[in-house]
Amino acid sequence: MSIDRETWRKIGIVLIVVGGILLVIWGVRIYTATRSLVGHARQAQALLSGDPVEILRENPELPGQLILGVREDFVSLKQTVGWLAPVGRVFGWLPKVGPLLANAPEWLVVADGFTEAGVILWEGFSPTVAAWLDGEPVTQALNASFEPGAPDLAPAGDAVHRARLALEKIDLAVLPDEYEPLAVQFRELLPLVEDGLGLVEFAPELLGLDTPQTYLALALNDVELRPGGGFITAVGEVQIQAGEILTMTFADSYRVDDFSQPYPDPPEMMRRFLNVDLWVFRDSNWSPDFPTSVAQGLELYRPKHPVDVNGVVALDMWAVQEVIGAVEPLTVSGFDEPVMGDSVMDYVYKLWKPDEGETLGEWWGQRKSFMAPLGFAVLDRIQSGDVDWLKLLQTILTLLDERHLMVYLDEPEVEAFLVEQGWGGALAEPSGDYVMPVEANLGFNKVSANIERAFEYEVDLSTVPYRAKLTLVYTNTGTADIACIPEARYDATYEQMMDRCYWNALRVYVPEGAELSYSSRHPIPAKSVASGVGWDGKAYVTDAPEGDYTVFNQALLLPTDYHRKVSFEYTLPESIITQDDESLTYTLDIQKQAGILSVPVRVILHLPQNAVLLSLQPEQVSGDDVTLFFDLNLNMDRQVVVRYRE
Repeated sequence: MSIDRETWRKIGIVLIVVGGILLVIWGVRIYTATRSLVGHARQAQALLSGDPVEILRENPELPGQLILGVREDFVSLKQTVGWLAPVGRVFGWLPKVGPLLANAPEWLVVADGFTEAGVILWEGFSPTVAAWLDGEPVTQALNASFEPGAPDLAPAGDAVHRARLALEKIDLAVLPDEYEPLAVQFRELLPLVEDGLGLVEFAPELLGLDTPQTYLALALNDVELRPGGGFITAVGEVQIQAGEILTMTFADSYRVDDFSQPYPDPPEMMRRFLNVDLWVFRDSNWSPDFPTSVAQGLELYRPKHPVDVNGVVALDMWAVQEVIGAVEPLTVSGFDEPVMGDSVMDYVYKLWKPDEGETLGEWWGQRKSFMAPLGFAVLDRIQSGDVDWLKLLQTILTLLDERHLMVYLDEPEVEAFLVEQGWGGALAEPSGDYVMPVEANLGFNKVSANIERAFEYEVDLSTVPYRAKLTLVYTNTGTADIACIPEARYDATYEQMMDRCYWNALRVYVPEGAELSYSSRHPIPAKSVASGVGWDGKAYVTDAPEGDYTVFNQALLLPTDYHRKVSFEYTLPESIITQDDESLTYTLDIQKQAGILSVPVRVILHLPQNAVLLSLQPEQVSGDDVTLFFDLNLNMDRQVVVRYRE
């Protein structure tokens, strides 16, 4: 049966009416969800612009309401218009909103992952917030989120990971000016959240919820640089149970020795330049590999009572300044004014100085007494919760990345996670070429604060075997007119102890199989060596006890106001280049020594004449297709990757 024109007209009218109604409903849903989302966003902005802690105390449910509200708004919008997201790529040319539309699918994934994680985390940690608001310290309040039956927090990490990967695909530089800063902050925040969530599953054990945990805290003096970050000047013992600190003690590193027990022989360089016969705890971090130093340190740690250690945390004086700066101001016993991050070292130097009329024995016993009050003040501030948590988290992660803070935990799974993140202070397993210069200040002084460094590493891949040249320039910026006589003495001020000669026991870690062909000579006369045994200036080669590395060993003496250039030339094994069917890849890992702030490094790479460059990392490079120049800031471990074909 055929349908006449009038029937078709009526059907058309019905479809238009129905479609219009659906369109209105669709529009209303979009409007409602969008308006709600904007409202929640304004509430969140107001929360963050005020005092979040005070607002939380006044309305503990507000954050949860906001998080759940934003999630519901987003889910509603996603169901309503999510299917249109791919169409947005067509409108990338539009002014202002074009870049947002062009990346609409990625933004949806970001919002989905972040809001999902927010709900999971709030459900998991709201018991902790409630316990903290009831007056429990933060560490103890965490117990509430890890009790049996507590929500599983692992899915939050997966959600944040999805969001981070999607955000990395978006070029934030093309966003409108009003959106770019917020998007950049958001991208910086996601890795912090993801890294933090990686530790959540280990929190119950680390907090001692089942059994008490004992940790050692090592204070490293980076102005007396050692391979592991600095001379171990003090050690603290911290025992935690159920998130509560049961005991915390600090002691001068000299006070944990027990010479009624046998001690091993020290490393040869230490014996020669410090003239010591025993290897004791304060000198235990001779290895630049933190897990190796920890093992050696625990063997030599001999307090007056037996202790089982579950983990070790080491931080240098730069880390102390930065952490205090993140929680400042501090009220500390023994300090006349509030302690700030940028002023704490001035206080330390003043307190270190002997008082007028004080005997050497009295001064020696109390010269590091400021460390315990500082530690307790920081801990009290954190436990109170009155801190900028994001700033503190960013500070800690930066210190971990830059090796001013290192962590070892006696739990294989957790330790593997720390090493994977680069927070365990371990030597990297070479994935190709590798170089790590390592210094030890063996002059009984604090001169490392006055040493400037610059490195240049040149590699020629146009010949076989591949050839490398490493040039290290050291400058002692001290100005005191003194002779380089090795002696253990204390000056009237800390600053005077910095203005001394620099006895540098230098090691360079390179790939296993590298063969030294030339090194500059730097002889040191016997009168300038503590043991009376001079240094002939020749570098010598050893295997590394830490793993698959070859080590070049050298020593040099820098008087004040003096600079010295140290050179090594060597061949590299062919294994530094990896090859597939289409390309060759050269990878260079440059590791930074713990305790050093930064070093300017220039990498010069000569490719074969017929090489066709395919990709670079980092992309900031000068030169041409055959000779490449990379200028790097070695404030953290760096990697250079060059892919090419011949």
